[in-house]
Amino acid sequence: MKLISLLLLPLLLLAACGTDPGDRPPNKAHIPPNAPDRESWNTTILLSDSAWTRTRIQIGHARQYQGRLETLLDSGVIARFYSQDGSLNATLVSDSARIDDRTKDMAAYGRVHVVSIKRRIVVTTDTLHFDNTARRFSSDAPVRVVDSVRKWVIEGVGFQSNETLSDYTIARITGKVNQGE
Repeated sequence: MKLISLLLLPLLLLAACGTDPGDRPPNKAHIPPNAPDRESWNTTILLSDSAWTRTRIQIGHARQYQGRLETLLDSGVIARFYSQDGSLNATLVSDSARIDDRTKDMAAYGRVHVVSIKRRIVVTTDTLHFDNTARRFSSDAPVRVVDSVRKWVIEGVGFQSNETLSDYTIARITGKVNQGE
C-alpha cells in the first residue's frame, strides 16, 4: 500500500498543477494599434537606383509604418546625396525627417542645414523638402543662403534648388548682404 501511495503522489501533484486555461494570462504581447511595423536605432538607410546609391541617411531613431507607407526619422538625421559618379553633391543635417515610402521623397524638420562643399553654399531653414524623382530641394519657410563663391548672404522666404545647390532661387528675398570681394 505504501508503494502504491508513493506512485500515486506524483500523479496527484501533476494533476493539481494543471489549471484551467482561462486562468492563465494570454500568451501574446499587447501591441498598440499605432505601433510601427519596424523600429531601429543608430541605423543607415540607403536609397538606391540600380547600382547607384543616390542617398545615404544616418539616423538616431527610425520608425517605419507599412500601412501609412511612411518612415519617421528622429534623434538626428544626416543625409548625403551622391551623383551617379559617386561624388558627394550635398549633405543635409536636421533634427527629424519623414520619408514617403512610395516616392522616397523626404521632408526634413527642425534645424535644417544643407551644405554643398563643391559649390561652397550653406542653406539653413526649419523645413526642407527633397523631391527624389526630380532631385530637387524646396521650402516655403524662411531660409538663409550663404554663398561663398558669390560672396553673399541672402535671407528670404521660399527656396528651390537642384541637388548640387548650383542653381537655386529664393521666392521672396527679405535681405541680402554682400561680403565683399
